[in-house]
Amino acid sequence: MKIEEIKNKLIEELGVHFESEYDLPPLAARIFANLVITEEDGLTFEDCLLKRGASKSSISTSLNLLLQMDFVNYFTKSGDRKRYFKVAEKNTFFIKKLNRSLNQLEREKEMIVKITAYNKQYRPDKHEENKNKITVYGKCISDMTTSLKTTIEELKKQQK
Repeated sequence: MKIEEIKNKLIEELGVHFESEYDLPPLAARIFANLVITEEDGLTFEDCLLKRGASKSSISTSLNLLLQMDFVNYFTKSGDRKRYFKVAEKNTFFIKKLNRSLNQLEREKEMIVKITAYNKQYRPDKHEENKNKITVYGKCISDMTTSLKTTIEELKKQQK
């Protein structure tokens, strides 16, 4: 298999992953995958157009979505009017992803506390039935939260 075929297969696999992981539309996910895999400093609008073969408006909409989500940013080169798109700074991207996971876990923990309090007051039998499971699940959430916070701090240190 030629390197270009391998690269295209990886872009497709990454695209499918980004669709499900970040709830991205298929074209935006493939453009993002292209930006992750490219050896180039950045891709122009025209590069994205050629690589994806979609309409100008679809490419534009997808790039704008990726910009709004802070997945990508762009830069210009002196004397060149084109914008070059690239993946947002890696550490920033990873920190944002981990923070999203952390926020999700914290919301989950809040809901578990509310459900537990409700069951304790209004459904004591249900509370007793689930007590051990909730304890184990709560510890898991706590461990994951600690791990995420530690990782975020390590990544922040690397940015400095």
